Amino acid sequence: MIRIIDTKYMSQVSKNKLNNKVYEKIFSLFPNFLYRMTSRGKQSELIDSFFTRTEKIVLAKRVAIAFMLVKGYDYRQISSKIKVSTSTIIKVADSLRSHPSSIKKELELIASEDSFKEFLNSIGYQLAKLLPPKSGNWSSWRGRIEKDRRDNEIPI
Repeated sequence: MIRIIDTKYMSQVSKNKLNNKVYEKIFSLFPNFLYRMTSRGKQSELIDSFFTRTEKIVLAKRVAIAFMLVKGYDYRQISSKIKVSTSTIIKVADSLRSHPSSIKKELELIASEDSFKEFLNSIGYQLAKLLPPKSGNWSSWRGRIEKDRRDNEIPI
């Protein structure tokens, strides 16, 4: 069964209602397309082709929030590290509680891997790199980010 989402809060969605048959066709095609692209190792191509920079950041932050919730981080820690509001964290937490447990189990499996620890160490650098300051000296900002990254690297 397809769950209809209230679109009044989504500014990019047309206010014109879709015919139910068209809606169902679109949303049955979408997961199939996602599966085909990801099963063929074309995740990056898919993301780069269909998502704007802002959409990528929003989605990446939501996934990071979900991972951190699964790992037991509190809202304050998540908000500080990912630079999101607590209301965003609550939405992701509610989504984890109300959706299939297979999603949470997959998140737990990935979060238990060593690569997740590396992800948490690097995410501050990656997000800072994506979100430059609104004003000021960009080259000194970039220099501080690079210095922090080098200081936090784990020696091989």
